Amino acid sequence: MPYDPALTAIAVATNDALTEHLWRYDTGATDSGDPIAHVAVELARKAHDFNTTTALLVRVLGHVGDTCRRHANTITELADVYPHSLDVDTFRVMQQLERFDAQRQALLTLYGIWRRHRSITRETRARHLWAQPYDPRKGMVALSTNDTGAWFVVPDHIAAEVHGLTSYGAIVGEIWLGSEGWQATAYTHPEHRSTCPHLVYPLPPADDEAAACRALLRWWALRDSDRWQGRTPADLSTAERQALTA
Repeated sequence: MPYDPALTAIAVATNDALTEHLWRYDTGATDSGDPIAHVAVELARKAHDFNTTTALLVRVLGHVGDTCRRHANTITELADVYPHSLDVDTFRVMQQLERFDAQRQALLTLYGIWRRHRSITRETRARHLWAQPYDPRKGMVALSTNDTGAWFVVPDHIAAEVHGLTSYGAIVGEIWLGSEGWQATAYTHPEHRSTCPHLVYPLPPADDEAAACRALLRWWALRDSDRWQGRTPADLSTAERQALTA
């Protein structure tokens, strides 16, 4: 998985886009009598246990997979089955799967309690968003605003790779809520809006902010490909324009 297992589990269950274990900031306040600090301590422990179990389970499943492939080869090549430990390995996998599931449920329960009392961002002008809701495999974008109503969009390495961008960590444009939905304007430098309008590309409106962010990523992937052919978003076919905001 591309992200921390605990953060990935939280993303899939809640759609919260976290870049770190934010609850750790509360773990040092247990002496103050804040009950949420004690929840944060237990949450930190569960997150550590869950990450450890996830890493172990990945190794065990990898080992079993390699063993199964080797024995499949002996069957197809030698028509024989060598003595092996698949019965023991299978039992071990089932144990780890049960532990994984129980720890995941405990992690999400504690996170839900902590989350009801804490915000996932300490800065109202900066936040993170999954490019595809509830799906960390599509990557994350960072959003920041200067109180104008528009959010600047910066993809992380996963979002850039999945959507076909050649680089990441730099601004790809802005999104804002307009009368027709979430609008996106693609550019690489905000000053281009006034100095280089030919490098600024208004995109079709999207249903939500995540779709608007995906439109920005997909536009730059198209812009950098052989399919671009010098076109603007207005020159795209109906199908291509719909694909931007899908």
